[in-house]
Amino acid sequence: MKKIILSLTVLFTAININAQILYKVSGNGAKGDSYVMGTHHLAPVSIIDSIEGFNAAINSVDAVYGEIGHSEMNSPATQQKMMMAAMAPTDSTLSKVFTKEQYDSIDNVLKKYSAGQASLTMLEPMMPTLVGQQLMILMNMQVIPNFNPMQQLDTHVQAIGAQAGKEVNGFETVDFQINLLFGKSISAQAEDLLETIRKENEMKSFSFDLYNAYMTQDIESVRQMMIDPEFGLEPKDEAEILTNRNVNWVSQLKTILPQQSVFVCVGAGHLPGENGVLNLLRQAGYTITPVN
Repeated sequence: MKKIILSLTVLFTAININAQILYKVSGNGAKGDSYVMGTHHLAPVSIIDSIEGFNAAINSVDAVYGEIGHSEMNSPATQQKMMMAAMAPTDSTLSKVFTKEQYDSIDNVLKKYSAGQASLTMLEPMMPTLVGQQLMILMNMQVIPNFNPMQQLDTHVQAIGAQAGKEVNGFETVDFQINLLFGKSISAQAEDLLETIRKENEMKSFSFDLYNAYMTQDIESVRQMMIDPEFGLEPKDEAEILTNRNVNWVSQLKTILPQQSVFVCVGAGHLPGENGVLNLLRQAGYTITPVN
């Protein structure tokens, strides 16, 4: 389950202000005002209408930056690369990784949430992580109001920037993201999937509560959820998924900001905390101001 939780990471704001997901970055030789927005993959794109100052912010900048440029992520070449990475070695396909009892248990849950339209047999050559991702999508479609997996908030923000004639870039490469998704050992992926099956109801409740916290922009409540001993990030995962990437992105921004004003849209879990993007930017000399 820890692996699934990684895709939901949202922590508390570094400057302890609730109801806030959009911040202005200024000063320290920056070329105009830039902005940082926290996104969440379960949130409908319509939340943008309730974010004070969003339109003015994205229209005022030179470029939009995401974790990865989604035009690149959605290209046929990248999709092919992702599919190949999601394929398990021939000696580690699903029926070889799980016992019959485990296999049947996963299959039953998958069929339940897909109304019998999906089965584990259909996913036999895939990595356990991909099965877990597909299962979480199906579960979230049942518990999250108007959840549409085909409409991702970060993708939508980048599309708005592109339509406004802004340069759109990503901080990371496709290969880096692929390793982030599928880099765990097969056995570790399998255990994560089994834990999701064992805690099916708790996982649904967690997703729903996290969704509600984000939709009210209550970052502090989300923080309390994400540091929960049962569902929160393990220290090694926090370093790999959050801290190290935050440091890398801010390092890039210190080069970018003197040359361009930018609108940064990344998972909200990257914004808060001592090692969050906001605090790291503040430590680098920038002024961070909530947009409200």
